[in-house]
Amino acid sequence: MNHIRKYILFLSVLFINTHSYAQDVLLKQQLNLPKQEYIVSELFKEINKQTKIEFNYTSDLNFDEKVVLKKQQFSVENCLKQVFDLSSFKIVCLDNKIFIVKIPFEEQMFRISGFIRDAETGENLINASIYNPQTFEGTVSNNFGFFSFYQKKKCPNFKISYVGYEDKEIKFSNVKDTSINIKLQPNNLLREIKVVADDKTNNINHLFLSTYNITETDLKQKSVLGMNDLFRNISYLPGVQTANEASSGLIIRNGSPDQNLILLDDVPVYYQSHLLGLFSIFNPDAIHKARLIKGGFPAQYGGRVSSVLDIRMKDGNQKKIEGEFSIGFLTSQLSVRGPIIKGKTTFNVSVRRSYLDLLTNLLFSLSDSEDLYMSYYFGDLNFKLTHKFSNRDKVYLSTYMGKDLAKQRYIQDLTDNLMEKSRNTIGWGNFTNSIRWNHVYNDKLFGNTTFILSRYTYSIKDRRLYKIDDGDFEENYYREFYSGIRDYTLKSEFDYIPSPKYYFKFGFEGAFHLTKPGSSFYSSKYNTDENEIKDKSINALEVSLYAENQIQWTSKLLTNIGLRASRFALKDKTYLSVEPRLTAQYKLNEHISFNSGFSVMSQYMHLITSSDLSLPTDIWLPVNDKIRPIRSRQYNLGSVWEIQSGLSFESEIYYKKTRNILEFSENYYTSDGASAWDQKVEPGKSWSAGIELMLKKDTGKTKGHLVYTLAKSEVKYKYLNSGKAYASPYDRRHDLSFQISQKLNSKIDFTVNWTYGSGLPVTLATQIVSTVSPYYSDHTESVPMFTKRNDIRMPSYHRLDCSFNFKKNKKHGTRIWNIGVYNAYNRKNPSLLYINQTYDGDGNSTYSLKQLSIFGFIPSISYSYHF
Repeated sequence: MNHIRKYILFLSVLFINTHSYAQDVLLKQQLNLPKQEYIVSELFKEINKQTKIEFNYTSDLNFDEKVVLKKQQFSVENCLKQVFDLSSFKIVCLDNKIFIVKIPFEEQMFRISGFIRDAETGENLINASIYNPQTFEGTVSNNFGFFSFYQKKKCPNFKISYVGYEDKEIKFSNVKDTSINIKLQPNNLLREIKVVADDKTNNINHLFLSTYNITETDLKQKSVLGMNDLFRNISYLPGVQTANEASSGLIIRNGSPDQNLILLDDVPVYYQSHLLGLFSIFNPDAIHKARLIKGGFPAQYGGRVSSVLDIRMKDGNQKKIEGEFSIGFLTSQLSVRGPIIKGKTTFNVSVRRSYLDLLTNLLFSLSDSEDLYMSYYFGDLNFKLTHKFSNRDKVYLSTYMGKDLAKQRYIQDLTDNLMEKSRNTIGWGNFTNSIRWNHVYNDKLFGNTTFILSRYTYSIKDRRLYKIDDGDFEENYYREFYSGIRDYTLKSEFDYIPSPKYYFKFGFEGAFHLTKPGSSFYSSKYNTDENEIKDKSINALEVSLYAENQIQWTSKLLTNIGLRASRFALKDKTYLSVEPRLTAQYKLNEHISFNSGFSVMSQYMHLITSSDLSLPTDIWLPVNDKIRPIRSRQYNLGSVWEIQSGLSFESEIYYKKTRNILEFSENYYTSDGASAWDQKVEPGKSWSAGIELMLKKDTGKTKGHLVYTLAKSEVKYKYLNSGKAYASPYDRRHDLSFQISQKLNSKIDFTVNWTYGSGLPVTLATQIVSTVSPYYSDHTESVPMFTKRNDIRMPSYHRLDCSFNFKKNKKHGTRIWNIGVYNAYNRKNPSLLYINQTYDGDGNSTYSLKQLSIFGFIPSISYSYHF
């Protein structure tokens, strides 16, 4: 019986495929018509003469209608598309016959496509909702404002909604396939507009659980230290842990910061913070929108295993020059955007610079200090140029340049007649550049092709000079180290919407990685042989293909099914990866929905970390024949409950398992962190699980959210900690935070942020051993040794930040004074713990546990002007 069933199934599949193939062959036959004007009956006879195809049709088709063809050579299918409207008729092929059948009016549909833009600036609006107000079916605009969806002819009107903008309704009198560009008017009162369709349908937003949007409005309302920092806003979301002071990057679902894919206008960014993690590198005035994805990853993203942060810069105002500048406690910034050619070419430029170095220069000069000098500054430049060639073609040029530079100089007396002068410099920075071309192929297909350059470098210089008695300073030691990574990438992605129930995304990406682990130069007066290690580049080619399909199965069930395949090739080794992705959303009723997701992710780049603090001494290195890619599987399940309009409760549980993560060996000790690195690390695995809860209010004068995360994360290495599992460095068990924004009136508003996190685990040395110095062969240095890993917890972390905005409308813009406090009650949060050794008068040593705290109470005041 089973054999009979298999045989019947095989015949059924064979019949379906054969029938589909026969229909395709029939319609793809080529025609060479002798003229361009025909009566429908004459045209059918001509087609029959050339192909022997017989036509059958209903009386609804006007047999005597005259048609004018655009050309004379094309396929049967394309010819028929010019004869009648496929939204009113459909083609059925059987044997060598074509049946033209009238579609009932209740089932007839027409397509609407185009772009959604800001009416005042012309900025593309990302994820704007377009929907039918009667059926509550619709779609959203993509990352470039493009949308396409089907609408039933019996109810042709549709609405557009976007947070912070007035709703707009479009009414059609002529129901046919239409291309339209829609402009939404900003709501100048900054009143959150509730998208009614969000309560009625689940196919409009295209966003699943574990995904959050951060808008330009969000950044304007929430500031710390006078700046609306992106990372600070993200840190209050569920599953995003609050890091220790002086620890940069995002810790998302217990993953390390290097496991986050950070994209700035499609370009990967490798180092993302300034000033020991106090600020991110992303200038808030240049950001249009950002999307954080923690699970259920779409197939279009790859290369990291923990999260995706997709940041989009503003295009620029198409009608007038506008911008803002601000002068704050630590930084100043200026942003200007506007048209070069109105309606066609726009620009957006933002610059930011800190002036800690100027303050330290002043302080040291006033104190007449010649023995000690320190300075630090960072700067950012964002530039974007956009040109519209036509309604179908648009080109973007995006550039980011950022730099941090720290210097130290000091003089000290080593003995009565020997003086040492030391000069240290460390610099690091990103450079990204991308050229993108958008093209609307037709009302169903949208394409985006991008060429990308991304570069990250850092260098260290250490110079020491000695002076004996009254002689001149002479150099006796010099060391220089340089490392970096450079990517050249070509990617092309497409949005294809063939019908109301399907939304395809597919594309490919090719990246050439040029990694320079480190070149160093060392010379010493005590060692006549100069030690130079030249830069040895590691070249790798990464190629990826992906496809995903969002399917509306019923009015309640929506899924996104995707697959990503990648190949990473080095000189002596090639890795292949197949990554299935699945997310699903089920709408129980108008107020409750359930979500689930499954993702497989791969990461071919490892970050070798050599410091507990947020320093750029970490080195990016690719996999090789010994070190395998990081692989991760994540499962998540959650729900959203719309308690009432503007008030919602979200809950989610997740489980994530990762393998091939790296940790330094027990006997690791090196001077630069790069030499023979694959022999000094141990591969292992980790697993983490957690539950995330968020209560959110996003309408009215009082807005905010309360977030709690309970999570656990462990790691295991074969040769570390006696092979036993132990808490991961990012195992923060409890994380609690709230954020409240209160608008007192049109001129005054304030924000209060509070966060709490239980202590992170740390490893402390149990003994000290002596080893030969890497700099002086006749010297020894003390090196710590460890027995148990992460068996001690730091003190808990908590902090309160407050910010007040005082606004006033001026003749040419708006003035804002911001007064804020970082760490209002001056909590001494730990940056790191260490063992301190002291000696008494008899030379006996005692040990004590010490804590290093960096950022305490920091008041701030800033002035900004929006014009």
